[in-house]
Amino acid sequence: MANLARLVQYGPEAWNLLQGVFCVYKPADMTVGYLRKVIISNMCRDLNLLDPRPATLHMAIEGSVGDKLVITQRENFADNSLVLGPRYQAVDFKLSSALHLHKNISGVCVLGINSGSKRTHTVREARLIRAYTVSGQFGRATDTHFHDGKVVEKSRYTHMTRGKLLKAIMSIQSAHQHKAINFLGLDPHSQEAYEALSSEGLVRPARNSPPMIYGLSIVDFDLPSFTLEVLCINETCDYLKLLIHDLGLQLKTSAVCTQVRCIRHGPWTLHHALLRKHWSLEHIINNIGVCNPMAKTVTPKVASLVNTKNVNTGYLSNEK
Repeated sequence: MANLARLVQYGPEAWNLLQGVFCVYKPADMTVGYLRKVIISNMCRDLNLLDPRPATLHMAIEGSVGDKLVITQRENFADNSLVLGPRYQAVDFKLSSALHLHKNISGVCVLGINSGSKRTHTVREARLIRAYTVSGQFGRATDTHFHDGKVVEKSRYTHMTRGKLLKAIMSIQSAHQHKAINFLGLDPHSQEAYEALSSEGLVRPARNSPPMIYGLSIVDFDLPSFTLEVLCINETCDYLKLLIHDLGLQLKTSAVCTQVRCIRHGPWTLHHALLRKHWSLEHIINNIGVCNPMAKTVTPKVASLVNTKNVNTGYLSNEK
């Protein structure tokens, strides 16, 4: 199905292919609502350029009662595109997202179109682990914990080293690992809890819970800027910003978040995400062919354990 969209010239046939899950790269400073409008507008534009469904015929009975009646077929002007307008309009589409990314977050965004909207709900309920790269800058703090906010504090950061930063993020990760044991319903000091975590990994809750961090690592460190890689679940954009702010306080300075980028959502990575220039009918149909099989393997799960031993390039390579 790699180039199936190139062979489709009939509008209804292309419409039937727009059923499933696909993945796009959401730019920063763009809301999911605006992203939805852009994609639907592009779909309407491209579908209306294809060969439309023929107008239905109008059956007419001509002649008088006393003479021979003749049944003729004429074009039904009520079904003509010049009367109805474009065949495909925005109200015809259903488009939903598996995760409502904040305006400040860029990166992987999983969407479902038409019948695929139901699958995005399944992806949301599956509580898949997501990976982010979060960039920050030492030396200042703002009222929104983001770089575009009002500066409320400035501080020195020359004492900062990569080793101190590593020690701080390891303590944060350790605290979250200790908190995760509560979701098992086991005594943290019991033998059962020790054996469960040592053999299987960390707990993934099946319901809404406070944000949980499964992994923290340093991607880049160049004072005053730095970038962290975060593996987490049930997170929000505000929480990731606050994480950078709290990290600065822990290191006896101040820090502000400068960028948040989602690089993985479950099995979907940046490799699957379509750039804005590729938000067209052809590329989205082809992307549905790639992403639909991945979405079908995702099922809602109960609270379980995940293995984080094989972490590579920012994502969990083995999820139980």
